[in-house]
Amino acid sequence: MFDLRALKYFVAAYEEGSISAAARRCFIAQPSISAAIQNLETSLGTRLFERARQGLRPTADGEKLYPRAKDLLAESQAIMQSFSSPPQRELRLLLACDMLVRRAGPLIDLLYQRMPGVQLKLVQEGEAFDLKLACEQFKSADEWMLPLWEEDYVALIPGNHPLRFKAQLEPADLHGAPFITRSACPLSRLFAQAMARAHIAPDVRATVEREETVPALVEMGVGIAILPESHCDGLTQAVVRPLKHDSDFRRKVGLACRTEDMEMLRFVRQSRQALQQAYAGQQRVRHAA
Repeated sequence: MFDLRALKYFVAAYEEGSISAAARRCFIAQPSISAAIQNLETSLGTRLFERARQGLRPTADGEKLYPRAKDLLAESQAIMQSFSSPPQRELRLLLACDMLVRRAGPLIDLLYQRMPGVQLKLVQEGEAFDLKLACEQFKSADEWMLPLWEEDYVALIPGNHPLRFKAQLEPADLHGAPFITRSACPLSRLFAQAMARAHIAPDVRATVEREETVPALVEMGVGIAILPESHCDGLTQAVVRPLKHDSDFRRKVGLACRTEDMEMLRFVRQSRQALQQAYAGQQRVRHAA
């Protein structure tokens, strides 16, 4: 009997090429991925990957298992969907403009687990919402927020830029350097104001509203960006460096809902432990990678 979860982890490791990347994709710790694959190898009596410093390389048996595992997972999903009831309600989820969509992964997984039949609708700033994933700066007076994680801002530097050799970046290093500004982030605006007061003038090459665009532009060599540490997960053509600064340049992220929405308040409070553990697990995976 196959463990479908182990097959899911195997497929993730096969497609990502590393245990750490598979762990980030599946929102679990690396040891769980490794243990599942080892158990699968024991059950099949064969090695599925060759392990090296560069990552994972599938063996001939790994190549043989991959398409069959994909088919089996797709079939199991189809079976589940065939017995699912039609969506019973729509839930509006607002991701703040400085939030990456993939960071909502643990929350979205939990919503589908605990609200069977829910139909998720991602809404934009200014629209009505049921739940909001955002920094505490975006919390309104009529909202209640559950803290989920905190993270530092770091410098993301193109892989061919000379500043990549510095162990820590100082604001003065940015003077005249190619730079990408993030217009959606309030803390980035404060950092820009602090640089201006210190007469530090980077060479702004791009101003970006969509957060997912920033890491891609850095990897293309357009410029350096100052952004939350989690934005840098999984990048291979750029380097991350700590940012030296005088103030507490961190962001605190939480899940908010309207104080009068008793259903959403109940969901958030009942999900407190599961959500905080899921996001704490993501932090551990990142720092172990």
